[in-house]
Amino acid sequence: MRQTDPALCRIAVALTAFVMTACLVATARAGTAPLTALTYQLDDRLVRVPIRLDGTVFWFDVDTGAPHTVVDASTARRLQIAVVGTDRARGAGRGTVLRQHAVPIDIAVGSIRFHVNDPWIYDLSHTGTPLHEDGLLGADFFKRYVVRIDPMTRTFSVFEPLSFRYGGDGSAVALTDRVDHLFIPMRLSLANGISAKRNVRIDTGSDDAVSDDLVRESPTRRKSVQGVGLGQAYVDYSGVFSTIQIGPYSIHNAWGPSNSVPTVGMEILRRFVLTFDIPRRLLYIEPTRHLGDPIPSPAPG
Repeated sequence: MRQTDPALCRIAVALTAFVMTACLVATARAGTAPLTALTYQLDDRLVRVPIRLDGTVFWFDVDTGAPHTVVDASTARRLQIAVVGTDRARGAGRGTVLRQHAVPIDIAVGSIRFHVNDPWIYDLSHTGTPLHEDGLLGADFFKRYVVRIDPMTRTFSVFEPLSFRYGGDGSAVALTDRVDHLFIPMRLSLANGISAKRNVRIDTGSDDAVSDDLVRESPTRRKSVQGVGLGQAYVDYSGVFSTIQIGPYSIHNAWGPSNSVPTVGMEILRRFVLTFDIPRRLLYIEPTRHLGDPIPSPAPG
């Protein structure tokens, strides 16, 4: 029989204790034990989680800007998912793109089996992300569960809404669910004194900071490429917000593109631990050490 090295035993015990302590700390911060917790990857600034579909692991970007969970067209063909209808829809870019409607499917998010009624199928090969997107985990998932995204530990945790109790030290921001899109109030200010309070759409599928037509009046602005994603990219003005205020927190000197629908993307959201509690109409935000990171200027158009 092989002898066990006492030093290795001590190391194993220490590692086990460390993992258990980390789990307890994460649970204490959330206030409730999660149904499941995944380690996510980054797709530039976007959150990328492993999804099991038809027994195979795929990688879906987390996209609250997508009202429904989306399967990439090539993934749908590979799995022979039946299409039941076709139409056209608008994305971040100009014009419309082909959208297919598929039969209902079940996807596994960690230990959770999530039923997707009317999954949408898009060609995601031209959305501009560095990594291939097998699909998008959309707002329909967020409406069913409480979801916590922690950029410091890169964990994506899912909770049952009925038993969820928030135990973190962040701030609660009012969250509105309107026509399958999520909105929070923010105040946007320019260096020339112009300021406006906006209901801003939360889009975790966007790399942008905040986009709003207010930047057309910014003293610092220039033309840049915009609308990267579904649809045709185009050139329009980007400008600098002197201050973006979300809850009690402020972010300064932030470049953002123009947009008739004010939107906040992951350049801002990645600076917080985010807990989406749509059933209670709240978004909990906990600032991280990256709150004051500079926001890069866009490439000229």
